[in-house]
Amino acid sequence: AMKGNVQAFEKIQELNDDNEDSNRAVVCIPAKNIAKSFIDVYRSILNREYREYWLEGGRGSTKSSFAGEIIIELLENNPNMCAIVIRRYTNTLKDSVGAQLEWAVSELGDTYPWLTDDYKFKKSPLEAIKVETNQRIYFRGTDDPSKIKSIKPPKDKYIGIIWYEEFDQIQGMNAVRKIN
Repeated sequence: AMKGNVQAFEKIQELNDDNEDSNRAVVCIPAKNIAKSFIDVYRSILNREYREYWLEGGRGSTKSSFAGEIIIELLENNPNMCAIVIRRYTNTLKDSVGAQLEWAVSELGDTYPWLTDDYKFKKSPLEAIKVETNQRIYFRGTDDPSKIKSIKPPKDKYIGIIWYEEFDQIQGMNAVRKIN
């Protein structure tokens, strides 16, 4: 366990060293915000061990809180990356994952105060925009797959994160492959 902790710390130091010309430090989820059940997952993400992560847990497991905060951390530390958040029904996005990501920005804003002013949340279409870099977080439902296929990130940006919320409600792996 200690080896993963040292590797994660070294990775953060490397990112901060690479970021010296910026006025901002690398954004990292504060340790107090990470549930014990997600510490190893967090280290694995920092070390880029896998391309996909399946977060398990029932209500109150903090998996959506962790997912929201890690998405913001990854976007902050990768200025060309965008994200998309997917649920089965479009009409459930605003009050669930939309609110979760607004919370994540606010929560991380306690440690990194510039975040709260740098993210703007649009209601129609539901979207989060990081003003400084024009990064986007798109929100889509699988009830209208054509709207997922038509997403075009801003120039020089790419979608590097897909978060499937309530995965058990998605219409099967064929739908996931098509979306991916």
